[in-house]
Amino acid sequence: MNKDLPTGFIRNAITALAAVIACTLSACGSAPTAPANKPSATPSATSTENQAAPSIIIKSRSSKVITEDIITYRTSKGMQIRSKGNLRLEFMMPIANTTVPTEARMQYVLNQTEQGWRVTARVFQITHPGRKNEKVQEITSAVSDKLVEELAGYAKISTKR
Repeated sequence: MNKDLPTGFIRNAITALAAVIACTLSACGSAPTAPANKPSATPSATSTENQAAPSIIIKSRSSKVITEDIITYRTSKGMQIRSKGNLRLEFMMPIANTTVPTEARMQYVLNQTEQGWRVTARVFQITHPGRKNEKVQEITSAVSDKLVEELAGYAKISTKR
């Protein structure tokens, strides 16, 4: 941990970020129902803490349509696109009421499988974003239940088209 920041501050910042992410994720109009193919957690080599990231396989849909749905949903929740690729999206949102500049970032990665597109989501808290003392902390496990609900919502959308 960064020795410049007291442990209580980091704990409070994580709690605040988790609350913001939970509110953002739960702000959709209706709670999605679980799809027939259940989301499964898969570890990713990009995780510095080796956390399992929630993922789901979406069948019979193009990656373009899936990414459009993710962009529509995340931007409607106040997040901004930080980077966009064909199979990778990253969003950011400043976190208010923190003593140091802090932002939330969400990453979505699509991988093609034999069954369809696997969509994986991760959440990070960044203190001092863009500065020399920037600190990135993955908090996916703290909000994984909300991420599973969100991913299930994308699968539900896919059955309506």
